[in-house]
Amino acid sequence: MSTVAEIEAAIEHLPASERRRLREKLFSDTPTSPKTGAELAKLWPGRFHLRPDEADALATDINGGEKSPPRPSAWE
Repeated sequence: MSTVAEIEAAIEHLPASERRRLREKLFSDTPTSPKTGAELAKLWPGRFHLRPDEADALATDINGGEKSPPRPSAWE
């Protein structure tokens, strides 16, 4: 799983327009309304998707985290 530093580095490499869009999405005060199945079907092709191997690695990481106690962070 990505560390905070890796996520920050990835965000820094985004174009300014993408950073602005991300900021607006994360810090928007406008509540989002639930989507219908038809609305989701229109949105789905344009969304970011994990490759199958990435999805498997994420599932393994999540399942492993549920079975073992959390590791202390570097700053703890």
